[in-house]
This record gives sequence, C-alpha cells and structure tokens, in this order.
Amino acid sequence: MAQLIEQWLRAPDVRFVLQPIVSLSSAQIVGYELLSRPLAGQTELPVESFFQTASEQGAAVAVDRYLIAQMSAFLDEISVNVPVFINLHPDSLRDAAIQAHVAPLIGKVVIEVTERVEWDFEELGSFLRSWQQRGGSFALDDFGSGYSGLEKLVSVRPDFVKLDARLVRGADHSRVKQNVIEAVGHLASILSFQLLGEGIETEGELEICVKRGATLGQGYYFCRPLPWNNLPRVDETAMAHILKHYQWMQRSQTMPSPERVDWAYHASLLADVLESPDNHVRAELIAAALYRALQPHSVTVLVATDEGLKPWVSLGHAHRSLMLWSTPSLARTAYVSGRMEVRQSSGDESHRNGLTGDLNRLLGSPESVAICPIGTPPWGLIGADYLPGDAWSEQRLNVLRTYSRLMTLATMAPNGDWAAPAGSEG
Repeated sequence: MAQLIEQWLRAPDVRFVLQPIVSLSSAQIVGYELLSRPLAGQTELPVESFFQTASEQGAAVAVDRYLIAQMSAFLDEISVNVPVFINLHPDSLRDAAIQAHVAPLIGKVVIEVTERVEWDFEELGSFLRSWQQRGGSFALDDFGSGYSGLEKLVSVRPDFVKLDARLVRGADHSRVKQNVIEAVGHLASILSFQLLGEGIETEGELEICVKRGATLGQGYYFCRPLPWNNLPRVDETAMAHILKHYQWMQRSQTMPSPERVDWAYHASLLADVLESPDNHVRAELIAAALYRALQPHSVTVLVATDEGLKPWVSLGHAHRSLMLWSTPSLARTAYVSGRMEVRQSSGDESHRNGLTGDLNRLLGSPESVAICPIGTPPWGLIGADYLPGDAWSEQRLNVLRTYSRLMTLATMAPNGDWAAPAGSEG
C-alpha cells in the first residue's frame, strides 16, 4: 500500500460521496459528511488502509493538500444549505497551504479531527480555538477509540463529538457500551457539545443512542454514502423510528429535566462570557447554554439586516436561511413588537408523536416556538422550538427570557452587513 500511495501522489484522483448527518429528534438532515474515495484509474482504493498507511508513512499532509483543494472546488459546485463535515489529518491543520484552503470555508464546513492519531493539545488546540473564534466549528472524531479522549475533550472544547462506530456497533446488546455512551452524553450536557452516534446500522443501536444522550446520528441505517447527484436522503422507515423513540422518551419523561441547571454551571458560563472579547463567541456561549438548559429541537440567534432576519448562531436543527421582511413570520412579529412571541399547537396525541398524518409537514414545522428580542431597541432575536405541541411551560419561557436578557447585556449588534435596518418594519 505504501508504494501505491507514492504512485497515487504522482497522479492523484478522487471522487466524493456524502452521507447524511441526522437529527435524532426530528429525523431531518442537519449536515453531511464529505467522504473521499481515492482512485487509481477507474479503481477505487481501499479507503481505511489508504489513509492509515498515508498517516504511518508521513504522507498524510501531502494527501490532504490535494484533497482539500478538490473538496473546496466540489463544494463550490453543489448547493448545500447545511454544514459539511470534512476529515483532515491533525498534522494537516498545521500546514500553511491547507490552512489557506480551509479559511474561506468557515461557516460552510465542520473540521473533523480524529482521536485515533496522537496530536499535541497545545499546538493544534491553538489553531482550533482560532478557528472557533472566527466562526468555525469542529468535531472530535472517533471518540472512544484512543486513550486520551477525555483530556482532548476538556482541552479543545469541540462543538461536536462523534462516538467511534465500534462503540455504537452492537450497543443494544452491551450494557458496558450503553454506560459509556450515557457517560459521554452527560458530558455533552455539561460541556455544551452535540453528541453524534456514528455507524448506526440497526433500530436497536438507534434506540440506545437516543436514550443515552446522542442528539445526532450517522450510518447505513439512515443512508449509505452516495454521490451528490444521487440525492442522499434519510430512509423513511428510519425517520419513523426516530420520531417513535424520541416521542416515547418525551412522554415517559426519561429525559433529564430541562430546567435543572446548577448554579456552578451558570457561574462558569458567566466567567467564559466575560473573559471572551469576541462578540460572536459570547453569543455562541449563551446560545449553547440555552440549548443545554432547555434541550429543544433547535436554538437560533437572528440579527436584523436590511433584507430581513439573518441567522447568526444556529444549534440543533435550526433555521439557517434569511427570513425576508416581506414574508410574515413569528420572528418578524417579535422583532417589530419588541416582546416575546409564542406559538403552540395542541393537536391530538397521534399527530404530535408523528405516527400518523403528514410526516413531512410535522418534520418541517415544529409545533412549539418561542422567540425573544435582543437589545433595547431590538437588534436581533433568540428563539427555540420543540416538535411536540404545548412544550412551552411558564418555567421554560422564563429560562428563555433570562438568556435573552443575558444576550442583551453581554453582546452587541454585529457590525457591517449585520447592522440593524433603520426602521423596525424592515
């Protein structure tokens, strides 16, 4: 294989496939992983052994230099409105040429850094913190495959953690694996990262990931990796099973209480907010804290622009498109009125749990939405939503009001394109 890599580098070629990353509460696609398939002529090379050998032979950076240029060109050709996860070797993230290719992709891609390869916390952590401060996100990949995963988790504070597929595989028949996944799920609630179960292949594995704290999933059970022109989509049976398991947990109250946020966490949050000089990082910290406290379907921070309300921070299955002033919406109403707006439905139980009725309509339209203004006068909004109806209790609304007030006190209207329009009517 080492000789084959040398030959490949002399005449490199690759094709790309994408695999959906799926919300385990709504079954919607919230991202894609872009997977490289190195080619020798028309022959696809063994993927795992190719990249493992490249790493062992010190050729990973040379391989990634070619791949990142091709990835960038590929992403320019396709239209994707959700983040795309890309894999880069830890050594590659210290390479100036690769960093130059990655820089324009901030906001479009999530960098995956594997735990299977040892890397220096301080050196790589500096790049990853800079990446986050500029608006980027990264995932700690293959979590559970190495010996220093917890140390990395605390040191670099990823936005996403991807459970190693070998940990997920057969987890429904292994109490030890279930306990490990649950422990990482608890860490996710403390450190405010999103936990992704990778390699889900059965309904049983899906059920364990949902019950033990994973909010995202990926694997053959949902969709195999496919070329973009084949329109990768979530299997309808898997969609129904996701809703069934998630709604069962909501009804049986096996999920942690969303209002139980300890004072120590709030003290840590305030310290992090006050220490950060970056306006966007402060907004992200507060939005992540709200996401942790309420555990909703999504949290979105919107900023008023001349054209409409534009997403600034998005967590979960959040709205990521510009909301034009000309289009009536609950967000527009909240911005113009300057007060919290709440919309809830109270359909029958069969409609709420998604087992009957128009599945696509249910998935595309959360039934419980609340939005609060930010700033006085308002320059933006913070909102959260749930799939079931009647989800907003007065207690939850007070939590949203509190974080809206904190956002008002700790952040300011972004400059440039983000400046609020002259008239609140847009």
